[in-house]
Amino acid sequence: MTVKASDAVATAKKEIGTRATNYRKCKYNTWYYGSAVSGDAYHWCAVFICWVFNQLGALISMLYLKTASCGYMAKAFLDKGRLIRPKSLTAGLSTKDVKVGDIVFFHWSTERSTLVPGTYVSDHVGIVTAVNSNGTIDTVEGNTIDTVNGQVAARTRSMNVVSCLGRPDYAPESGTAVAAPTAKATKPAVLYRVHSGGVWHKEVNDFSSYAGVAGKAITDVAIKVTSGSVKYRVHIKGGGWLPYVTGYNIADAVNGYAGNGKPIDAIEVYYMTPESVRQSFGYLKAKYRVHSGALWYSWQYDNEKTGGQDGYAGKLGQNIYRVQLTLSN
Repeated sequence: MTVKASDAVATAKKEIGTRATNYRKCKYNTWYYGSAVSGDAYHWCAVFICWVFNQLGALISMLYLKTASCGYMAKAFLDKGRLIRPKSLTAGLSTKDVKVGDIVFFHWSTERSTLVPGTYVSDHVGIVTAVNSNGTIDTVEGNTIDTVNGQVAARTRSMNVVSCLGRPDYAPESGTAVAAPTAKATKPAVLYRVHSGGVWHKEVNDFSSYAGVAGKAITDVAIKVTSGSVKYRVHIKGGGWLPYVTGYNIADAVNGYAGNGKPIDAIEVYYMTPESVRQSFGYLKAKYRVHSGALWYSWQYDNEKTGGQDGYAGKLGQNIYRVQLTLSN
């Protein structure tokens, strides 16, 4: 069955005013659990969203799983590459990131999610029915607290409490102009090369290989992306961080590469996602790691410091011999 965003919104809106009784006893939970249930354990905001898409015959095809957990619902979108996350938790998302029909995940605290890195823990979920010019969104949500047992209600929410957005793969709305067929969007790639042993080594394309040679400490790094922009810097062993650079030109010692001819022990890379890429792939981050000669260190995303990340790849005081880079959600 072909489902449009307007179908999901209309189905959700029809349920506005439906209330649970006897402490979260409602038709949505009965459908989900297979029999009537009630009690504090049976929160049903995610169940309501599943019910809506089940009514449309699109539960698994568009939500990817049947779940009562907001967190696992968000993770399902992440795993399918259809989750919109903020570039940073500080910046958050804006209404420019939202579309009608999006599944919107809310956070009531600043606890960081381990299921969906780069977001806060998802405490509640709804479906977007309108995007407003004043920076808010309208939603329909199940299990609101209008009554002690919860009900389906329309809400207007600030983007300040939006953790992330799931974007079902809806069909185009009827009447929408159909553009001429175009090539499928291509995810941007990272091109990079390093200087070690007195020479610049050949360019590496994304995960096709790695840059560097065993036993030869890297002294300089050059990085570029096929779409968007990147800034990067390196830390000199026994010294400090050099300034950020954004260029890719081994003949330009000022902004064409990062390094000063001395061994480096850490690297920081940050990717800026353009709108054209965000529309197809969501916000992307630089995903990178380095090899010290004994082991590969853990993956680093941009300059994040969550989940055990340091904000850079490497270990101060240890030479870097190899580098590997890509872009990832």
